Amino acid sequence: MATKVFTTDLKVGMFIADLDRPWVDTPFLLQGFLVEDQEQVAALRSHCEYVMVDRARSVGDEYVSAPPTPTRTVPPIGARQGPMTRAAVAAATPSKDLPAVAPPQRHAVPRGLPAREGRLVKLEDISRRSSGRFDAGFPSPEAGAPGEGLIGRVMTGFRGLFSQRRENLSGTGSFTTLPEVVAETAQEFEARAALLPPGLEVQTYANQTTVEEEAPRAREVVAQASDLLDKLMGDIKLGQSFEVERVEEIVDDMVESIVRNPQALMWVARLREQDIAAYGHGLQVAVYLTSFGRHLGFPRAQLSSLAQVGLLLDVGKIRLPRALLDKQGRLTDEEFETAKTHVDLGLSILGEAPGFDTEILRGIEQHHERMNGSGYPRALVGNDIGVFGRMAGIVDCFAALTNHRPYASAVSSYEALRNLTAWGGEFFHEALVQQFVSSVGVFPVGSLIELSTGEVAVVVEHSKVRRLKPRVLVVTAPDKTPATFPTMVDLLYEPKMGGTAPAFIKRGLAPGAYGLNLADFYLA
Repeated sequence: MATKVFTTDLKVGMFIADLDRPWVDTPFLLQGFLVEDQEQVAALRSHCEYVMVDRARSVGDEYVSAPPTPTRTVPPIGARQGPMTRAAVAAATPSKDLPAVAPPQRHAVPRGLPAREGRLVKLEDISRRSSGRFDAGFPSPEAGAPGEGLIGRVMTGFRGLFSQRRENLSGTGSFTTLPEVVAETAQEFEARAALLPPGLEVQTYANQTTVEEEAPRAREVVAQASDLLDKLMGDIKLGQSFEVERVEEIVDDMVESIVRNPQALMWVARLREQDIAAYGHGLQVAVYLTSFGRHLGFPRAQLSSLAQVGLLLDVGKIRLPRALLDKQGRLTDEEFETAKTHVDLGLSILGEAPGFDTEILRGIEQHHERMNGSGYPRALVGNDIGVFGRMAGIVDCFAALTNHRPYASAVSSYEALRNLTAWGGEFFHEALVQQFVSSVGVFPVGSLIELSTGEVAVVVEHSKVRRLKPRVLVVTAPDKTPATFPTMVDLLYEPKMGGTAPAFIKRGLAPGAYGLNLADFYLA
């Protein structure tokens, strides 16, 4: 059980489970650590007003009994016209408590796990027939997924998702039924339109292909984009010119694939994460960011710009010391300041290549800015941050949390989304966070999940009717041993899968849970 503790009350021996701000905005790169000396206490006080302390993992008799939980408040979006102190922020508006965040789960590989022999399964080769499909029709709106064992609670209605305080974070909460969505309402359309810059006509995109049909083209796009990034970074190291036209060419292919069906490219980029040796983070950000823009209704020209923002937002890191990028543990103040210069370094690199649109450069410049003015490099506040910068900040943080890094383990996609919504309002634009959750789903494509049957699966495609009942690829048996023949299952049709009750999603899993490498089951 995590308890909120003001940093003025911190002591050596406390285990820090979460901060009051995004981890990626601080020198504390390890998500979850034991306070070992006063230097760490001082560093936490300089960056945070409060933290979440896991007393079960803390040391010392004085940490057995939890003190009363203090109240924390954050202001709404758009309420501030200039920088505010943390004390002013705390006194400004109604409360919105940051929930405790459990550390990433580490699952041991079951004993007797057989050695895998490279069973490669291509997505388009798997039958679309739903395993265990007993009911021919759609379930009724009242037939929600059973809630036993799910992490937290999802409130009815997607726009209100995560907006209330989460409870039972250990995995004993439940999901309530989401309403069936047949068509977008006028209110939903207006909510999207309000987030686009004035003068842009809102687009509504419909999938033109299935995931299986789009997967081969998505694989080609990912491979080409990965090769391009490697070449561009090599050219930068050698001082050669930057090929703007080549970037635009690859981006156009990416946008076309996402317009046809964004879930295919998200699937491929997510499963190829471990195979993309360098700059895979930028590639994933580009895919999610462009898909996010498609969901909001940006025209294709702006989708192309968003893709370029995602691909190139971290290009400045090529000029940072490699030892700094790979360091494990907390950065020193000097190292953290050096790391933050990657934004200006990137702008300098891109500025040497004429042809980049000002909107793209602005989005790259602002992807580490935060709504309350705590970001960098310009400490911009609220509406001073452009929509591209706000969107890029959300997606960059999501991709960082859900991928393994040299200094931190990945968390599940669900956990990352829960963090983002908790930080919405103070650090990220709250309405945009809600729309991002809507665009990727509670369990995004490529997420590893555990079913109520005990089997592990990966989310392949979302249902527009019931977002908690996606189509999944089952990759293990109930005892977590790898499946000899991965099976596609559509949870929308409430398959029994050998049990007496319909199978449902029990919880989200972090990448690599149970020793699973998704590349063993799918070759992109």
